[in-house]
Amino acid sequence: MPGVTGRLPSATALGKALQREIAALDIVASCEAADLWAASRDCSPAALLWTKARVAPHAPDVVAWPESAEQVAALMRLAGQRRIPLVPVGGGTGMSGGAVPVHGGIVLDTKRLTRPLRIDASRGAVDVGAGTNGKRLDELLARERLTLGHAPPSLRTATVGGWLATRSAGLLSTRYGAVADMVLALTAVDGSGEILRTLEGPSAGPDLAKLLLGSEGTLAVFTEARLRVWRRPRERWMRAVRFGSLREALAAVREVLRSGLRPHIARLHDPLDTLFAGTDPLRVPQPLQWLAEGAQAEALRLALRAPLLLNRLVDALPASSLVVFGFEGETEDDTAEEGEAALSICRKERGEDLGAAPAEWWLASIHRAPWRQAPLFAAGAYVETLDLATTWQRAEPLYQAVRKATDGLALVRAHFAHAAPEGCAIEISLVGLAGAPAAEIADGSRDDAEADLEKALESREAAWSAALSAAAEEGATISHHSGVGAARQAFLHRELGEGMRQLRALKHAFDPHGILNPGKLLP
Repeated sequence: MPGVTGRLPSATALGKALQREIAALDIVASCEAADLWAASRDCSPAALLWTKARVAPHAPDVVAWPESAEQVAALMRLAGQRRIPLVPVGGGTGMSGGAVPVHGGIVLDTKRLTRPLRIDASRGAVDVGAGTNGKRLDELLARERLTLGHAPPSLRTATVGGWLATRSAGLLSTRYGAVADMVLALTAVDGSGEILRTLEGPSAGPDLAKLLLGSEGTLAVFTEARLRVWRRPRERWMRAVRFGSLREALAAVREVLRSGLRPHIARLHDPLDTLFAGTDPLRVPQPLQWLAEGAQAEALRLALRAPLLLNRLVDALPASSLVVFGFEGETEDDTAEEGEAALSICRKERGEDLGAAPAEWWLASIHRAPWRQAPLFAAGAYVETLDLATTWQRAEPLYQAVRKATDGLALVRAHFAHAAPEGCAIEISLVGLAGAPAAEIADGSRDDAEADLEKALESREAAWSAALSAAAEEGATISHHSGVGAARQAFLHRELGEGMRQLRALKHAFDPHGILNPGKLLP
């Protein structure tokens, strides 16, 4: 594994040898320090803490940029012959450590797998390379008045292949489904270097595409996909509705979905998240405002030293919960009719219609939320996000169980999304103390930075483990759309049970040399 020389990883003899061998395959490769550093991390909280401490504990030996399925296959065969780990990376926006090369080796950067886009509006399909940027795909489809219906927070930075690898879901999934529901056919390369192509439409036997989706680069590397697209709606109806309690809000969303209505947006915020959403007239208390803005670093760290008191402050806030509904359609009358039907259900649960303006403001600001974490990390905090999922009956008990388990470890805020008639996902954010501000670490010694990093990782791990243990006890799935990666694999056996044995057998069949993304998914 490459060494870490203060701030950037250095090239190794193995990396230089691999670079020459990969170049002989007409594939661009690099051992430059900046490229190794960039490929050593994703957007997981642990990786952001590494960045703050200016360390690269998991740098690869070399980074390669293949441009076709055939080049991916050639690179795979080279890695297999040399028994070198190979880790596929897309936009690097994962939050579970799934694309971190924990055993060094080759990082296969997929961003040049951008075959010419082929849009077939008559068939409702688009052929796209796995390295295609999500925002770019959305823009190209919009020119044809089409949409994939996929709008995750990572839209601007993630790739199609990354979505497939983690079975991504997005803001509009209540109407359009997750990315797995959009797949018509796939091309991928397995661990032996064989190119696999699935057929569009029904096929005999098990569905190979469904088998590979969500495998996080441990079974194969996606190179192309044919995805279902829809006509882009012309009209949009939006409303914000406030409820007196979380229970009433959950009941309203559940009944809207069970009535047969399919809003393109159905997002429910817990009382704290309702304040941060900006539509509640009550002023956010100052300690919580520091958390929202990442401002006043010293005061922020002081507040986070007593997370139990912060959570009691949250308990003392008004218990109102905000729900944002949105409906899309071809005509204003169609969307209004569905929207009014949803409002009628909300009124039965004592929901208060706040009108369209707060909902439109919320929609305009929603994709800025992930980038608000940077000031918090710089100020000495961490933000850990869990995307859990469960049935409607268990949703509130799950939320309360996680809050109780992490009460003295981190501040908890949550929203409920990706709603379906059976249940929903719960995205829980844990905000806790993570050591000194970035500026102090930069001015301190190397030993001080490493000690600070160790304390920060321990603090985050304690809250993370407590939350996932509570989720497992409540029978929830430990990941809805962010993957398992390295961060959640210790809890996967509690969810799959005997299925872990079959998963290991599947891994051996697709990856006989054990080179594909080792250390992920399977403990």
